[in-house]
Amino acid sequence: MVAKEVGAISVLARITDHSEGLVTPALYGIEVDTVTESTVDEPSVFARRITHLRSYLGAYTGAFRTGDVVYLSGRLVHIQGPDVHSGFGIELTPWSAAESFLANLTR
Repeated sequence: MVAKEVGAISVLARITDHSEGLVTPALYGIEVDTVTESTVDEPSVFARRITHLRSYLGAYTGAFRTGDVVYLSGRLVHIQGPDVHSGFGIELTPWSAAESFLANLTR
């Protein structure tokens, strides 16, 4: 699997699948409701294609359940691989000193 960074993005999203949220990296299915900030052109085009959240931050392992609405701020990545998680996603990593990545439950 190869992940290429597209840019930074912040969104409000609904968790659609939490079945792989108990492992590290935690993987959640998401559906983006609103883009609040973005460094990419035409973020609304990407919003419809973002299907998952992958977090390498242990604080978010097991943190969310299907139906939760979360505020996410992270890297927009394009995942290419042989499995069902190919496509666009938001990635939260501890490997950036310049940015702070987060996911907060909104309701």
